Amino acid sequence: MGVMSSPSNVIAGEPGKPAINVSTYSGADNLSKPNTQSARHFRSYDELKKDFQKINVNIKTDPEIINEIMTEMKQNNSSDERLAIILEDLSYYLHQIDNARIFSKNGFETLLQLLHHPSYEVKKASLKAIGAATQGNSEVKVVALQSGLVDQLHSFLKACINGQDSLEFSTLLSGVVSTLSALLRDFPYAQKQFFSTSGISPSGFELLAQLSRRNASKGIQGLRVRILTLLTYLYSERLDAQKDFEEGPTKTKMDVWNMYASIPFEESFLMYGFCETLHISLLQDVQRGNEYNDLSAPVNHDIREKVITACLKFFNVCGWESSNFSNKQHILNLLDSIIDEYKLRSESDTDDINSYFTDMLLKVQRFRNMLKPYELPRTDL
Repeated sequence: MGVMSSPSNVIAGEPGKPAINVSTYSGADNLSKPNTQSARHFRSYDELKKDFQKINVNIKTDPEIINEIMTEMKQNNSSDERLAIILEDLSYYLHQIDNARIFSKNGFETLLQLLHHPSYEVKKASLKAIGAATQGNSEVKVVALQSGLVDQLHSFLKACINGQDSLEFSTLLSGVVSTLSALLRDFPYAQKQFFSTSGISPSGFELLAQLSRRNASKGIQGLRVRILTLLTYLYSERLDAQKDFEEGPTKTKMDVWNMYASIPFEESFLMYGFCETLHISLLQDVQRGNEYNDLSAPVNHDIREKVITACLKFFNVCGWESSNFSNKQHILNLLDSIIDEYKLRSESDTDDINSYFTDMLLKVQRFRNMLKPYELPRTDL
């Protein structure tokens, strides 16, 4: 029997006694010795389990642990604190694709109910668990869609439009957008339902636009960047599907592209003012380059990268030439200051990790060069 280090191979003993590793009783110390016994001499899982039960320990597989968590949640007698803890545990197990598939057979209903729980921590943990289950898991995404997850997340966001502006509330909103992202990415069927103008109201674009324009507290600024990042990824996905179909048209590729094409993405991005939101985010969320060559000052490079990436991706959608001169000049000055900073940072690159700054320099320079045709000529006084 192979020795694994996953949580499902840790055996819980009696309260107050240390946990026991399966390797202690599986002959791990003798792995270097040749095994001359035939396979028929290996005991089954059930036989091993009975042996461990005799010494008052218990082996549990991941599905068994998940089932115990779901049973406890359904009993409705756990404290809010306890419920949040076991939801965090559930999230850990649902990152495994097979675990999420097993869970999805009857688990989504319980998690969707917990989205209406009065506790902020329970709501946040429920969203995290749903996101863990759907992230990169196509089979689970289908089950989630059939369970009404799109409608639930839409209703949740809609109810938050006029919610209280606080850091806690903003964090919860960001959690909803993250869970929505986990469901929508690489799943055009869910995208069509969320962004449809003839289904749920308001449409997904209108709803996200309203949320991105809430009072610009620090938390909401983070939410705005998260929304723009989601739309950037979905647009990249859309363009990739179109390119894939045009380069080698097949029936399957045509069906996929037709699904994406049924969503008026560019038109809606313009209609609901996301180009203006992008300009605002660039001016308000992106830090200027550090002055006086001070590279020790804290900088949020992640936000810089996400906003600049969005600007590049939507450059041909948004009319940069129509920006008023004041904002345009501020943007140019901002980019120049960032370029100067990344030139200094890239010069000090000593390993592959720090080459990130070189990549960022090239990205910002590319955006700056794309804006050059719209730069007003200097006048000599």
